[in-house]
Amino acid sequence: MGRFMLVAVGQLASILGAALTEFAVPIWIYLTTGSLVSYALFSVIALVPGLLAAPLAGAVADRFDRRRVMLAANVAAGGVQLCLGSLLWTGNLQIWHIYPLLAILSVALAFQRLAYQSAIPQLVPKRYLGHANGIVQTATGTAQLIVPLVAVALMAVIGLEGILILDVTGYTLAIAVLLATKFPATMAARRRETVMAEMIGGFRYSWGHRGFRGMLAFFAVFNVLVSPLFLLISPLVLAFATLQDVGKVSFAGGLGALLGGLTVAIWGGPRRMRMRGMLLSGLALAAFCLATGFVDSLVVIGVGAFGMSYWLAVLNGVYATLIQVKVPQRFHGRVFAINQMIAWSTLPIGFGLVAPYGTALFEPLLAPGGPLAGTVGAVIGTGAGRGIGLMYLLFGLAIALLVLIALRVRALSRFDTHVPDALPDDLVGLAALEGRTPRP
Repeated sequence: MGRFMLVAVGQLASILGAALTEFAVPIWIYLTTGSLVSYALFSVIALVPGLLAAPLAGAVADRFDRRRVMLAANVAAGGVQLCLGSLLWTGNLQIWHIYPLLAILSVALAFQRLAYQSAIPQLVPKRYLGHANGIVQTATGTAQLIVPLVAVALMAVIGLEGILILDVTGYTLAIAVLLATKFPATMAARRRETVMAEMIGGFRYSWGHRGFRGMLAFFAVFNVLVSPLFLLISPLVLAFATLQDVGKVSFAGGLGALLGGLTVAIWGGPRRMRMRGMLLSGLALAAFCLATGFVDSLVVIGVGAFGMSYWLAVLNGVYATLIQVKVPQRFHGRVFAINQMIAWSTLPIGFGLVAPYGTALFEPLLAPGGPLAGTVGAVIGTGAGRGIGLMYLLFGLAIALLVLIALRVRALSRFDTHVPDALPDDLVGLAALEGRTPRP
């Protein structure tokens, strides 16, 4: 675990730096232009190029030395931040410069993320994979907890110029750690195919098994339902409280993500029934969604944000372990890539359609004198923000129903017993050399 911990610390440094920049640059864009379109465009470009590059990134992570892929990706990402900083430090940065650099950064981070996820089983014995994935989720939770607290203060004190220096420093540390760390060679000889053939092979591996297909479908729907609820927490609070209170609720959410990751790091996740554990984590998340929307109380919403983030971290940690245990190492990059591309492809629907149009639909229903003011409003209240609260109730019920259906679908309910753990990679490599396609 020592070698993994060293790599994880380096990656945490780069994650914190990148998170600070991702928080600060959109604010700088909005303060500079006053345009919400330019502000929103940042989020789209930060997501879509990396999503489209994921199949290629996964194939590259499986084809080449993952340490070198991580090194190249960190160098590329750090180089983008250095270029952005150089333009800003010399007074030459224009808004249009940011978007192509951001697209390159999105692609670089896709390569880094998939190579890192795929490399964990090389660095950690199988029995500690759950603990290692908990540490990864803890790093994400740490960034989620710290960045909202310090980013605004840093913008006021050192500006975007100083934040970019911190970001470049974080990537430099991550690169230094990777240069100093040797990854064990755990994958046996492989047939040399074209990159396109390997991408197609990864898709067939993921899509060719009912259990994996069911999991992809589950996450595609799950993300449509969950993503707007995380986005709408701030508007829900601002409907009756202040911006300072939004910060308190954001802190509660970040603390939940941090403690969720720590829980998995200490516990290790379920040893056998991982799919069931993942689905039950989704059910617990749904319960906190219901609590969040029930009343316009800062304490209740803070508890709801904490629980939602906590159980999402647990779910993600268990999911990563499940893939790493059930899928041979040589397929990890491609399977993670296909899963993320399909599951994350629905995020723009949640962020761009469900959140704004859902709010526009539900808010008038619970306005004073609105169509539901005398019925639903008698239970959860009326006025500003109560339509968003109703969305939390309905979407929480929908998430719970989705999980209960998944628990009844045989491909998912029996996944843990019907899909055996992956064979050692030398046996998988022998089958590949003989021309047989290993199945999950």
